[in-house]
Amino acid sequence: MDSLFENIEIYPYKRSRNGKKAQGAAAGAKGAGKPPALFRAKAVQAVTPEVLAACFAGFFLGRAVLLGELLPFGTSFAVAALRVFGRSGLAAIPAVVLGLITVSGGASLAGSIATVICASLLTGAVPRDAKRPWLALAALVLAVTIVVKASFTAFTAPSAYNYFTVLFEAVFAALLTPAMIYGISALKKRGIVSPFSGEEVFCILLVFGGLVAGTGDLKYWVISVKGVLSRLTIMLAAFVGGTGIGAAAGAVVGIIPGLVYTAAPAAAGAYSFAGLLAGACRGFGKAGVATGFILGNIILSVYIAAQEDIIAVLTETAVASLLFLLFPSLVIENLKVSVGLAGEEVKERQGDKPDYRDILEDRVKSWARVFGELSRAFEQASSTAGQSREEQCLQRMLNQIGEKVCCDCAFYRTCWDREFYKTYQGLIDLLALLEIYGKVTPDNLSDDIKRRCSRTKELAITVSCLYESYNLNRYWSRRLVESREIVSEQLKGISEVIAGLPGDLEFEAAAGEMGPALRKKLKDVGAQIESLSVYRRRDGGVEVALAHLPCGGRMECRNVILPLLSSMLEHPLYAATTACTVREEDSSCHLIFYPRLSYRLVLGAAGTGKSGSFVSGDSYAFFHLKGGRFGLALSDGMGTGPQAALESGTTVSLLRRLLESGFGQDVAIKTVNSVLILRSPGESFATVDLTVVDLNTGQADLVKIGAAPTFIIRGGKAAQVRAGSLPAGIIEDIEVVSLRRALEPGDVLVMVTDGILDAYHGPGDREEWLAEVLLQIGNVPPQEMAELILKLAQTAAGGPSRVPDDMTVVVARLEIQKDMKKNKTGPVV
Repeated sequence: MDSLFENIEIYPYKRSRNGKKAQGAAAGAKGAGKPPALFRAKAVQAVTPEVLAACFAGFFLGRAVLLGELLPFGTSFAVAALRVFGRSGLAAIPAVVLGLITVSGGASLAGSIATVICASLLTGAVPRDAKRPWLALAALVLAVTIVVKASFTAFTAPSAYNYFTVLFEAVFAALLTPAMIYGISALKKRGIVSPFSGEEVFCILLVFGGLVAGTGDLKYWVISVKGVLSRLTIMLAAFVGGTGIGAAAGAVVGIIPGLVYTAAPAAAGAYSFAGLLAGACRGFGKAGVATGFILGNIILSVYIAAQEDIIAVLTETAVASLLFLLFPSLVIENLKVSVGLAGEEVKERQGDKPDYRDILEDRVKSWARVFGELSRAFEQASSTAGQSREEQCLQRMLNQIGEKVCCDCAFYRTCWDREFYKTYQGLIDLLALLEIYGKVTPDNLSDDIKRRCSRTKELAITVSCLYESYNLNRYWSRRLVESREIVSEQLKGISEVIAGLPGDLEFEAAAGEMGPALRKKLKDVGAQIESLSVYRRRDGGVEVALAHLPCGGRMECRNVILPLLSSMLEHPLYAATTACTVREEDSSCHLIFYPRLSYRLVLGAAGTGKSGSFVSGDSYAFFHLKGGRFGLALSDGMGTGPQAALESGTTVSLLRRLLESGFGQDVAIKTVNSVLILRSPGESFATVDLTVVDLNTGQADLVKIGAAPTFIIRGGKAAQVRAGSLPAGIIEDIEVVSLRRALEPGDVLVMVTDGILDAYHGPGDREEWLAEVLLQIGNVPPQEMAELILKLAQTAAGGPSRVPDDMTVVVARLEIQKDMKKNKTGPVV
């Protein structure tokens, strides 16, 4: 067998035969000293800030010793680093081992190193989606420490004292593990968007206390690293949080390093008192804090410290004070924001000033009540004035007939006193004939009147003239009543919006501190943000509404803004659509990113003017609404050309702004209808086709005012949604009926104007024709579907130049919302 492979050699880069073995080996040895550029680049990429932080913290936490012989920090930090940083946390293991080597030796060192390695290896056995991973990791550290160290103790120095030492170290390590995980996770977050919680601040202080304890006896002359860092920490805490935080930090920083080798309860009291004085002098700035801290150390050093240690204490205090004075103010301000104390100074300066938020809430509620009362006043006036005013006008007209024609007649008392009801009924019948035929003659008078009256010709002429005046007065009276009803509806809507403002302000204020940080980060990456607002919903989620300059279809909102916002808020945000919703005439892109959306919409739209004109009388809009809702509006103005475009554009734009401002659908549509009636002196109207889809539940509310049917394609069927209301702008008392439909994933919603349907001149119903077309192209992407429907309608009309009316198609398909990290197929706005 050996002879079969005697002359064959295999190397990494080429195969050598016979006498080329030595040459290949030499070449391999020559190249071994120079790693390829790819490996050098990967080595540079591997040195991340997380790796450096893990190495630095691991070394000093590995050196931290409690009560002179316990080493719990190293194991707990190694496990926490692997849990939080993943592979980058592997650098913590050698760093902890190196730190252990500097403070321990012999069997104790071997047991500690074995404990760190075994616990780190077993960390991966705990799944990340476990119900309580921190508890499982704490139990893991406890078990590994007891098993490994007890085994080493059994073979080296078995005694009850050593076994109890192992037990105490295992308990400390187990308790420190979840604290380390929370503290490191909080530092990784950095508190940019939301401040650290109280638990996170405590865990961070615990980690920092371990780092200070790990410095041990590192010193230069009489200046120890531990003493300088401890004092610097207390002064920073006092400057940020005042007397309470300064005293608490002094107690914590004094206790933990005091446990390193020997207990020193006096240090905790001294640091706490110095932190109290430093916080009390915070109003004088950095210099006041440093002065207060120095005075505290001088006072207590005289009574507590030994004579030979006074120089060391004062020197460390002076060095820490100098470092504090040189500490960047920007870092301190960021620290205040991180721990949630940025507004404390403002509150202290306000003193006993009143809470303006409560005052504003009371004032807003009073405004809402005022508008509500005004609305009811106009409603009552319009409901009672109409009928009574019309009756009064009719009675006045009949009195004028008697005064102008019959006042000097010999039969006046007979007609207007004794036989008043016959005369009244005869004139009412005459007015009815006048309203029907437009004019009356003496022959149209009743027999009773003609038998008594000698002025039948004058009577017929007077009735005709006064009836014209009566109609004119009645018209303007009705317009006055309609105007009152319009004002009543508007005041009612304003009252509802204002009444909801305090709740909106409360949730906006709760999330208000996120706005500046988000705007700054977006500006840093080059996003041209015009405005940004953060809303905290009642379910705890956060919505981000923003406006930015259009990017020309580059989908910056999808590729830059959305991932950055999700990363900073630490939970995924979702877009309502998969395509850009900006129109060419829009100067800004307005959109909202939502949390926990179940669905999204894929949109498409196409349109053309009459006979291929560039000016279309149809208008449409897509817009985001709060609460995970998305609106689609389509309007067809009367006729074609610029005037129709103006009517439909006003309808869509005003409807969109009202809904975005919080008005209900009924009030918004009635407002648009009223505006069209009041602003147009002649006959002018526009259809309203509105669909609002709740992307949390899939429910769609459809409102159709004089619009063509909407088609919903599902499972090989095309259902039609119709409504019988007249277009907006014709009558004041418009009926707004909202039709609710439950959409399912895959459903396609198609909205069209009547120009699409009017283009068909073939046999059968035009709606059925369009339904059959939709069934054949139901699987086509929405944008292509909209363009194809428009093309088919143009073909049915005989070509683009023979299109009889403006045409517009809006298509929306409902899809299940995909996670950002998994959705790489298309842009999401």
